[in-house]
Amino acid sequence: MEVGEDIETAVIRETYEETGLRVVKIEKYLGCFENELEQQQRIITNTTTVYIKPNLNAVPYKDKLTRGLTVDYHSTQEDFTHISYIEYEYDEFHKPICIDYNITGWVLNDNLSDQKKRHFFHLSTQEETEDAWELKSDLGHIFKPYWTPLSPKPLIISPQDRWLDFVYEKILVE
Repeated sequence: MEVGEDIETAVIRETYEETGLRVVKIEKYLGCFENELEQQQRIITNTTTVYIKPNLNAVPYKDKLTRGLTVDYHSTQEDFTHISYIEYEYDEFHKPICIDYNITGWVLNDNLSDQKKRHFFHLSTQEETEDAWELKSDLGHIFKPYWTPLSPKPLIISPQDRWLDFVYEKILVE
């Protein structure tokens, strides 16, 4: 969620950003995972500079890590946490084909959290679409959304497979 944004507005905005769909309706809130991070993971809570040493006067990396990225946690030293982040490029089967970049360094503790909530909603649309389409993200990635039948349950990668199990459990209870 953006600062000052309520959860329903965030859902509609994120749906548009991830799928390009403009006409969506929230049917029902399904619940949330309170924390899906592993013990040695943290989430970036504010876009942050990464430093070569735990010091604001140390040399910073050129690129900042953006809010929402999951990083590997190594240690904490006073106001700083030592982290690593690897950005992979994937093939169509979500297998890494190369490393775009690898950053290991120090970020301010205030820009990290060991908690990550993930909310789930049942959405509908009357918008006409193709069965599959492409759209460019704000970071230049090409998203390729597509519709798939929910039965049989599609096989998808982790952790999305756990998300889908959670959603099926909530929908089948009704």
